[in-house]
Amino acid sequence: MNKIDFAKGVERLINPISVGTLHFMQSFNTLLPRSIQEKFVQASSKKTPFMGFVVEPYGMFLCYEIIDLEKAKSLLPDGFKLIKTKIFADDEPKYYSIFGCVRAHTSAFWGSRTEFYIIAEDESTGLLSWIIIDYVTDTISYDNKNGLVSPNSDKFVLTTNYLGKMFIDIEKKDNTHKLKLEANIENGIMKKIDERLWLEGNLSIGYGRNLSDNGAGIFALRFEPGETDRALKIFDKDITMELNTWYSGLFEKNPSQVACFPYAQHFISDSPGHSSVIKNRQELIAAANKIDFDKVKVYSTKSFKIMFLISAIVSFSTTVLLVVLLILK
Repeated sequence: MNKIDFAKGVERLINPISVGTLHFMQSFNTLLPRSIQEKFVQASSKKTPFMGFVVEPYGMFLCYEIIDLEKAKSLLPDGFKLIKTKIFADDEPKYYSIFGCVRAHTSAFWGSRTEFYIIAEDESTGLLSWIIIDYVTDTISYDNKNGLVSPNSDKFVLTTNYLGKMFIDIEKKDNTHKLKLEANIENGIMKKIDERLWLEGNLSIGYGRNLSDNGAGIFALRFEPGETDRALKIFDKDITMELNTWYSGLFEKNPSQVACFPYAQHFISDSPGHSSVIKNRQELIAAANKIDFDKVKVYSTKSFKIMFLISAIVSFSTTVLLVVLLILK
């Protein structure tokens, strides 16, 4: 499979109508207990274990050196340890926490998302791993602890303008997490990025202690290795950091490195509840080449439609019960 076919294939797996259906049904699905939600998610992942996942151009990654190592360790799930890494290939290794600020369209959601990661190593596999500690998003989401969840932000700006400026202005609904900055991306220089962090790390992504009841819930991405070969290095002088209230005291005041991807990145992601084992570049290339996009199905919404029906019945039954109680009273 050539590189162009892979990108086109990923895009074809993303159906706007199916995504819209999931967005509509999600608010009703929250009426069901998480244990029931998980069963439907598992059923859906068995039918369609992979999803198309496209990070749109100008995804920004703010990389902060960790200063409170003990606090960072406490946020990791069991079986993971802090590990030093580089952002660009010629960097000095450091213990990093990273803000990934992206707009994405996928087989399951469409919108903006900022994930806060701590970079660690999986002690069972030896793989460098991106551990999702927290996130803010203006679209629907799923994590191991909370199941299907509604957007937790109604103030989320992530955009560029014709002057080569990038603007990030996000705020969580409960006001705990705010991030606001402006960056001049025109002055960025394309540089080679660290393969272990950006390639190996995308083979081992999991959830931190606060987002997972039973370990990290590791999942993997399939992609062309070139997707993680180079990025724009954004310099300190071109960044105006106005506000960052996430995890005060955990990391340095200003980012050590900032990387920006000025092109769309095309991935095949494990569906929630499915976990692939890919260990290195060679296995990644083999896994990517093995994908037959003519046979891969678009992420199924059938299980979620069943959840929607059950949720509607539950909601209707509850309403009827309340009316009856009021009448009897």
